Amino acid sequence: MPSSKFEPNDDILNFVIKKANGLKGLVDTGLENIPNQCIQPKDQRLEKSQIDNQESIPTIDISNFDDLSVEKSIQDAASKWGFFQIINHGIPIEVLDDLKEAGHKFFELPSEEKVKYNKESYNASESVLMFWSAIGEKDEKVLEWRDGIRHSCNPQNDSNLWPPQTR
Repeated sequence: MPSSKFEPNDDILNFVIKKANGLKGLVDTGLENIPNQCIQPKDQRLEKSQIDNQESIPTIDISNFDDLSVEKSIQDAASKWGFFQIINHGIPIEVLDDLKEAGHKFFELPSEEKVKYNKESYNASESVLMFWSAIGEKDEKVLEWRDGIRHSCNPQNDSNLWPPQTR
């Protein structure tokens, strides 16, 4: 649950980021309208005519990962869509299910616990968890409607620095 009630005149960045309530915490307050800071201006939104409803999210089979066509498919999907689905990756479904469950457990933590992992910058050599919310590129005028966590891995296995919910 969020650490406090969000009121319409409150500073959304303070509530969501500094107090580590996250956007999930904002929604959990019973929010009825999306805050203006999270709404893209009309002149910057895609027109319906720009959306191709005939296409679907790219699915990339990586069972033959060394094939250059796999690399090209990933580059094309990332460039055009920004995301894609990977199949035949060899990761057992149980591992993926455990990963999703760990994420849910982390985001259900009280904000006082999540704030311990709130970081404004990330160093590639760190293997600690980073929690962020509503952060996009520095020059973006609109907050992204998402919360995220990132674990890095390094050979020294610093998982003891991670929250118990995500180890």
